[in-house]
Amino acid sequence: MVLASIGFVIYKFDDLFLPYFWDELAGYVSGIFHMVDNGISLLPSAVPPELSYGHPLFMHATMATCIKLFGDDVYILHGITLLFTLLLAFGVYLLSMELVKNWQIAVFSFVIFLVQPIVLAQSTQVLLEVLLALLTVYALVFYLRKNYMLAAFFCTLAVLTKETGLVLAIAFVTHILAQILIFKNKQYGIKQLLFLSIPIVIFVLFLVIQKQTFGWYLNPTNVGKTKLNLSSMLQKTWDYSLEFTFVNQGRFMYSIVLILSAVIWLIKDKLHNLKFEIFLRIIPIFLIGFTLFSSIADALDRYFLLLIPFITIAFAWSIDFLKKVNRYLPFGLLVICVMGSFFFISNDTKYSDSDMGYKHMVRTNKMVFDYVNSGEFEGDTVNFAFPMKLAPVDTRFGYYEKLKFIPDTSVLNNTEFRVYCMPGNLDWNKPDSHNFTLLKTFVSGYSKSAVYKRIE
Repeated sequence: MVLASIGFVIYKFDDLFLPYFWDELAGYVSGIFHMVDNGISLLPSAVPPELSYGHPLFMHATMATCIKLFGDDVYILHGITLLFTLLLAFGVYLLSMELVKNWQIAVFSFVIFLVQPIVLAQSTQVLLEVLLALLTVYALVFYLRKNYMLAAFFCTLAVLTKETGLVLAIAFVTHILAQILIFKNKQYGIKQLLFLSIPIVIFVLFLVIQKQTFGWYLNPTNVGKTKLNLSSMLQKTWDYSLEFTFVNQGRFMYSIVLILSAVIWLIKDKLHNLKFEIFLRIIPIFLIGFTLFSSIADALDRYFLLLIPFITIAFAWSIDFLKKVNRYLPFGLLVICVMGSFFFISNDTKYSDSDMGYKHMVRTNKMVFDYVNSGEFEGDTVNFAFPMKLAPVDTRFGYYEKLKFIPDTSVLNNTEFRVYCMPGNLDWNKPDSHNFTLLKTFVSGYSKSAVYKRIE
């Protein structure tokens, strides 16, 4: 595990110094620096909704505190996220131990988790997903240890990180009620129920304060993307909870082993003992709840980092299970599957912040910015739109130390020069060829950034 962690840090070290980009730049980091400059707080009013997307602010407050303590260089926040990722991987090890009581499977889980492309990509991006997964995993670890106070604590922090954390809180309450009402389990009672209701109460309180502050409980933009249409729900369930989680990024190799092991296990060992009550255990309740929530809400690949700890434990179990066939087989399968993950570590065909292909976009963004800031455009006004709109606003975003041009980030403008990106504003707002001429283009993989000049 130590060697895996060291290798992980070495692989990701250069990424600590990349400038912020896309959602990282447009929402989260800009919101964090707003909090640094104007006061650290968990109250919704601490960050304008356009910079927080209306999410709870625990991650913003945590990162803002780290900046106050350690400085505002880009490697600080990226390094904190990398640390969170390693703590999350250790949490996967602990969760595996709680579930299967087998140190070898737990170590396999740790290693498999760290080599997943989505984990490698998200581990140095300042977004909500790593922290949310970290808090969720540790809440479940303490719940399984029957330490309900710490479980409630970590679950509360999860709901204060992102609304998705509410799924875990509801799963806890549902599981407690099932134990009390269905199974008459005397180990559970009102005390545990009250403890594990605290995250729900805290979240409701947050919503009430947000309503008083902004006039809405949840961000209307996000709410507007929810769909209760059955075909849409089924499509999202396949595209993300199933296909992305079990097939994409090379995970189909692990899934083949998982299916094989599960079939052998069911036929030889457990089919006659399989009961419905397995679905009323805490992990299945949470996974079913998260899948249902994800089928309704807006979905991006990176949101499903939350499922990766659980499937990596399942993959690790399935690989270890096949030692019944040959005691050396698990190690061979582990090597093959891990190597397979690296074939899918990056894509060069489409934008994604859930694999290492995200660096293509960072690369072209930085190249086009360096070009307009080279001195050639000194005294000129250059317009920036999303996703680079905030890049020239603050040195702390990692693009420059001193500006050598005049930035314009307005929607309506008559500037002589404009920066376009693909993916980004070049996709939905192409320059009029009658009014603009291309000066320079920068390309890396799927990503392109360009500078256009207005025709006199």
